[in-house]
Amino acid sequence: MKLSVTFRLLLILFLSLSSACSTTRIVREFHDPVKLNSSQIHNKSIKVHMTDGCLYLLDSLKSGGSIDSVSGYGSYYNQYRELIKANKSSTGYYYGPPFKIPMSGVALFETNDATGLRGKVVAMTLIGVPTLIVSIYCIINPKACFGSCPTFYAWDGKDTSLMAEGFSSSILRSLEKRDIDMLYRARSTGSTFNLKVTNEALETHIIRYADLLVFPRSDCERIFATEDGNFFRISDIRSPSSCTAPEGDCMEKVELMDNSERVSEADPKNLIQKEYVELEFKSVPDGETGLIIGSRQTFMTTYLFYQSLAYLGNSAGNFAARIESGDSSLLKRVNKVWDLLGGIEVSVYDANGKWIKAGEIREMGPIASDIHLIKLPETGTKPVKVRLELTKGLWRIDWLALARLDQPVEPIKISPSEVIAESKNTVFSGEHPLISTSEPLVTLPGDSYKLVYKLPTPSQEYEFFLSSKGYYIEWMRESWVEEEDHRKAALLFGFPRIYMRNAAADFKKLEPRMEEMFWKSRYVKKD
Repeated sequence: MKLSVTFRLLLILFLSLSSACSTTRIVREFHDPVKLNSSQIHNKSIKVHMTDGCLYLLDSLKSGGSIDSVSGYGSYYNQYRELIKANKSSTGYYYGPPFKIPMSGVALFETNDATGLRGKVVAMTLIGVPTLIVSIYCIINPKACFGSCPTFYAWDGKDTSLMAEGFSSSILRSLEKRDIDMLYRARSTGSTFNLKVTNEALETHIIRYADLLVFPRSDCERIFATEDGNFFRISDIRSPSSCTAPEGDCMEKVELMDNSERVSEADPKNLIQKEYVELEFKSVPDGETGLIIGSRQTFMTTYLFYQSLAYLGNSAGNFAARIESGDSSLLKRVNKVWDLLGGIEVSVYDANGKWIKAGEIREMGPIASDIHLIKLPETGTKPVKVRLELTKGLWRIDWLALARLDQPVEPIKISPSEVIAESKNTVFSGEHPLISTSEPLVTLPGDSYKLVYKLPTPSQEYEFFLSSKGYYIEWMRESWVEEEDHRKAALLFGFPRIYMRNAAADFKKLEPRMEEMFWKSRYVKKD
């Protein structure tokens, strides 16, 4: 019986995904000598994935004479997971000098016990956690655990409220990038502006910088940013005359930035099924215009991200290490999954009766709504018709409006003058991460810091944006590893269109309660 072309390709991809991870266990069904499993949770063991594909399995880790190297006792394997050298006997006796490992050659560390890890090492470590420290809400729904990067809070005139989440798509060091978020409701109090940054998930956050971008403005104007990082002063904002979606009229949901969001349910047969939202603006301002979109994602991407980690299971660390080591073909497969989900694509209807693409919003993250400005091409038609194309069940849209772009403006950039570790009541200034050094701020679950910024003119009204850069590393849950299935991982990353159809039914079972479970599962450090 001949194998189908699809199945043969899937088998080849499956072997390529698993061969560098744990060849003997997956391909030949032999025991994997470098596997970390739940029975080792209380016996500290550290994997050191090297950029050349080799691996150290150590009992402990110590910094060398400088931060440029680490050392430890254990075993050293080549890229095929053949034992090359050991300085520990089967009875636990150490012999010979410890392995000295240059940090420049390390792609990723992996351990089930983060005790004692510091600095550069903790910022490069994938940590596995047992079920017993996971909240009850994560146990009930493991794919709806709170997560997705640093969360930022600021004063809104009445209370300290959630304003932004930083670099949501930067899930590894090699994917680190800058993120700009409008702090739409933020208000200053006197000569300083305060931000609170928290780590409320089972993640390690590495924040390279968190600068404030401020724009002096009057009460009757706002500043908005385009996707390419250009800022415009805007004083004429108009609501749509109509908003039509598959469910019917959606005007009530999109007229104001008020947390009343337009959202649909995912398609029951295909998670990448598209839908359209159509707008009409009968009242159109003169001059160059742009569409304002206030939006955030649902928990579909969170579910898919956590499910991919579960399928990779004990090989998740090696999978991540290969990306960190520059495996472009593997990264391309990962990106293809997110590309199929897509963003919010904006088109306008021109005088020739055609829809012209104006731009696309692709910012990931389910926690805080961000506001985007898409410049619209001149169509020569009134009223102006706008169409949004998006994946069903993927986006929550809070606000849609048409604005006249008055003039481009440049921000005043302000770095924090103080960083206050709230849990330790310690104030850092001068040479400290986020202030004046090149070292990032590394936070662990439950950490909270207050960032203090000095404003140029205390009495001035300002528009505030946050410019942050960094990455985060998701911690592996024991309950995820129990779902390890490399065949499904190969299907997801090799044939994502097929996978999205197969996964729809499972996602639909969890979809109704994901929002509730997500917010209830925030991690709070117990002092």
